Amino acid sequence: MKKEKLSEKIAEKPEEPGVYIFREDEVPIYIGKAVNIRERLRSYTDPRTVQIGNMVERADSIDHRVTEDEKEALLLEANLIKRFQPRYNIRLKDSKSYPVIQFKDEQYPSIEPTRDPEDEATVFGPFTEMGRVENVIKALRDIHGICSPKCKRRESEGDPCLDYQMGLCSAPYADKVSEQEYEENLEKALDLFRKNSGEFVDEIKSRMEEASEEKKFERAGTLRDYIEDVKNLRGNEKIRDSGIKHVIASNNDFDRIGLVVLEENTIQDKRFYSLNELAEDKVEALEAFIKQFYASDSLPEKLIVEVNIEDREIVSWLEDEGVEFSRPEDGRERILMDSAQNAAEKLRDSKMAKLGDELGIELERMECFDVSHTGGKEVVGSNVVFEDDEPVKSDYRRKKLEEKNDDYNNMYELVKWRAKREVKGRDERPVPDLILIDGGKGQLKAAAKAIREQNLSVSVLGIVKPDDKIIGLHRNPDLTDGANNILSQMRDESHRFAKKYHKKRRQRINPVLEEIDGLGPERRKYLMKNFDLDELREMDVSELEELNGIGPKLAEKIIQSLD
Repeated sequence: MKKEKLSEKIAEKPEEPGVYIFREDEVPIYIGKAVNIRERLRSYTDPRTVQIGNMVERADSIDHRVTEDEKEALLLEANLIKRFQPRYNIRLKDSKSYPVIQFKDEQYPSIEPTRDPEDEATVFGPFTEMGRVENVIKALRDIHGICSPKCKRRESEGDPCLDYQMGLCSAPYADKVSEQEYEENLEKALDLFRKNSGEFVDEIKSRMEEASEEKKFERAGTLRDYIEDVKNLRGNEKIRDSGIKHVIASNNDFDRIGLVVLEENTIQDKRFYSLNELAEDKVEALEAFIKQFYASDSLPEKLIVEVNIEDREIVSWLEDEGVEFSRPEDGRERILMDSAQNAAEKLRDSKMAKLGDELGIELERMECFDVSHTGGKEVVGSNVVFEDDEPVKSDYRRKKLEEKNDDYNNMYELVKWRAKREVKGRDERPVPDLILIDGGKGQLKAAAKAIREQNLSVSVLGIVKPDDKIIGLHRNPDLTDGANNILSQMRDESHRFAKKYHKKRRQRINPVLEEIDGLGPERRKYLMKNFDLDELREMDVSELEELNGIGPKLAEKIIQSLD
């Protein structure tokens, strides 16, 4: 783009906070944030580096998005960088994108959280915490009856969905509410984001008071929690991790960040994170890391940084969040900084690194999938995660699958579940570099099909007993014992986790619930998903009645059957 055309484009931009997007043939090639979009863009008429100059020359258009404030601009910038992977931005590998709330453009618009919104949708955000986003969506659906995308699947059947029975959907597609009334409720839901949370909070408070007067205390508690999440949706809380300190440093190639985590002045963890190779110095590398890592991760009480951060918007954001922000101030902090630098510079001599070298991929994160069942009954799947040769148990997941005595289909459904959650933005974990399947060629092909259908690009291998042979889709890799052993270790962990869950499921409540006359498959499925036997036994009739679709007679039958 020539300087004259650039100046013309800049003159059209607003003097408001937001993000700007340089595009080449409509593809984003650079994304930035600004307190004043027009003023920030003026700096590109005199590029400070050859790289930025090349970017401006290649760009043929500039787009922008206005935000409410600088913090939202910072989050949106990080979100868009993760989504579009612009070639001229510094990117944190395997960084998380940040959730938004989208209202899908349909006959009866539905609401859902996502990290990859549709172009036609009405989108609000981004926000920092997926859990809070999901709770606010539940509140909107509870109060205003907004459909979720899964409700729409029943439109052709004409029957209300299970969410309707639970009070979370008004079922306009089944004529349970008129189209006009649904549109009015939809406008009220949209007002939460267009205006402020006051009116919605008042509505929740009114219903909470009614529930308390009717002695429905569990319902009142649910409504109270809604208020907390609605008020804090945009992250007004100050400290997420009180007592936690982080020390961060860059390596000398500016493509890896070392992080030391302290709790109560004791080192709890050392990690490193990789960047792409576009940073020109440590300041630029650390600034890219801070805004992409901490915009989605819990903030520490104190952040100790190797160099002075020059981006005032980052500094202002952290200060507003109550984070103490400094360079090393004493001998102990300088020693910790040395440790962070060593983590950033450390040689990749782990088993996973060697496995990656033998496979020809950069390997920092692996996931393994296993399915366990007894003759097609109580079919469950496990999903375990390894990083730096160690299991990451906080990232383990498990899934109840349909009862089918079909190992290939079971594996397909398990991996499809993981891949689909990733694509829809419902899984906050990073995409793995390698997926391992516990099974032979059939399970491997089924898993690869599930990954391919969701347009994910992940290497996938299988591991076959009894000699733990590693197999590929087209050829079997020739691995050393050390590389093979880390895969066997991960498979064993996945198998253990699946077996444990399978045993728990077999001991659960399904046989008891199947004997209850009048308890249909959908309500039984809902109870099995949300409660265990002990939790149901602790409920009284009034608590069961609060679950939509369960009347007093059925509640009495459930109580009697569980005694």
